[in-house]
Amino acid sequence: MRNKREPAADGQSGPNPGALGVGAQVVVRLDRERYPDATAEDPSGVIVAAGELQGAALYAPVTGRETVWVVEFDEPFYGLDGSGPHASARVAQSSLEAAPEA
Repeated sequence: MRNKREPAADGQSGPNPGALGVGAQVVVRLDRERYPDATAEDPSGVIVAAGELQGAALYAPVTGRETVWVVEFDEPFYGLDGSGPHASARVAQSSLEAAPEA
């Protein structure tokens, strides 16, 4: 199990903060518009595979042609809607940010 990470204040981390790909440690920024009272923390994990360029993703519909990654979570994740536990999910790149160094 990896350590929990807090998001960097500037949203950047590491030597190449914008680089995402297989093996990258990430934080999934959940879309809280539909569940504003949800207390679940944004989950962290590692990208394990590339997804499709379009289609559904975790709590955020993909519009247009956006890269989707398969993220394996550090800990089982319960969704803002109470679903889960999820070990992994397809996540749109716009909902991911590189995890800060532990």
